[in-house]
Amino acid sequence: MGHQYFIDHYDTEVEFTEHKFMPKDLSHNISLSGHVKNNKETTITILIDYDTLEVQTAVVPKSLLDKKIK
Repeated sequence: MGHQYFIDHYDTEVEFTEHKFMPKDLSHNISLSGHVKNNKETTITILIDYDTLEVQTAVVPKSLLDKKIK
């Protein structure tokens, strides 16, 4: 899900290196963090609702934001 989001929206492949489930009493989200594939300096984070599998938000550097596919 998260990998495909970055391919579809930023034409970029990513590697996730960390995950964190948010407390159930606050939200039903999982946070995935990592970096652009073959570029560990370009970090990314995505928040996904694990009930609906919908992307809630993505945190990306300006260099990727400029590549966003409309």
